[in-house]
Amino acid sequence: MIDEKEVKEGAAEVAAPVVQELVVGAKKKICIVGFAPGHEDAPYDDPSFEFWGVNEMYMAPTVKKIDVLFEIHDYKWIKEGKRNKGHLKWLQTAKIPIMMQQHFDDIPNSIPFPRKVLEEKYGAYYTNTISWEIALAMHIGVEAIHIYGVNMATDIEYQSQRPSCEYYIGLARGKGIEVYVPPESDLLKCFYQYGFEDGELSYMSQRLKRMEDEQTGKRNHFEMVLQNGIVERSRAEGAQGAFAQVNKAFVYPHSTWEHEREKKEK
Repeated sequence: MIDEKEVKEGAAEVAAPVVQELVVGAKKKICIVGFAPGHEDAPYDDPSFEFWGVNEMYMAPTVKKIDVLFEIHDYKWIKEGKRNKGHLKWLQTAKIPIMMQQHFDDIPNSIPFPRKVLEEKYGAYYTNTISWEIALAMHIGVEAIHIYGVNMATDIEYQSQRPSCEYYIGLARGKGIEVYVPPESDLLKCFYQYGFEDGELSYMSQRLKRMEDEQTGKRNHFEMVLQNGIVERSRAEGAQGAFAQVNKAFVYPHSTWEHEREKKEK
């Protein structure tokens, strides 16, 4: 496991020896955990793994364990709280190592991420934090990388981020590292195998059909909820109108009559 240690010098040039020093005795199996569905299935109870999380992963109630957090966004972006106003405060008081662009004095456990070293060793094709994590895992010599909660299924992820992630998975496997991706993940999946499969019968086509049916079901459900809500609202409005008529016909005249009688008695 990466030990907790302050790094006073935050320049990228010193990141490599810093990381090398911190990972002495590191576990040989890394579990990378993302935000997508499936992160709850990570082997949190397996002590042979070290768990690497990203960004505000600590906020997810179904994430049982994080040994190292990767927050490699720009400090100004973090300070402005673009996504979470309390994120910086958490980083400042965190008890686990946090891989960042450099060491920051107000974040004692921040560790400079070895960007230049990884670029020199594996190239500069990084479009997401997961790719950086896989590259770092290869750099420190792990034997296994398991990836949970990383699907890259949305439009932005699929088009701009997923290829980089899959590239580093392939690179790691080519180096003899065991890389496990759950079958539920969209990583390393194609719409169909060219030349051998009918596109309509492929895994991805069937998955897309299931997703479409699921969304259709949700839409129908909420449409019914909406219609029921309209009916209930109409009933409530009708009841309010009835109460108003009762008050007008019985309560208000009675109250006025009582008031006039009290005036005469005085």
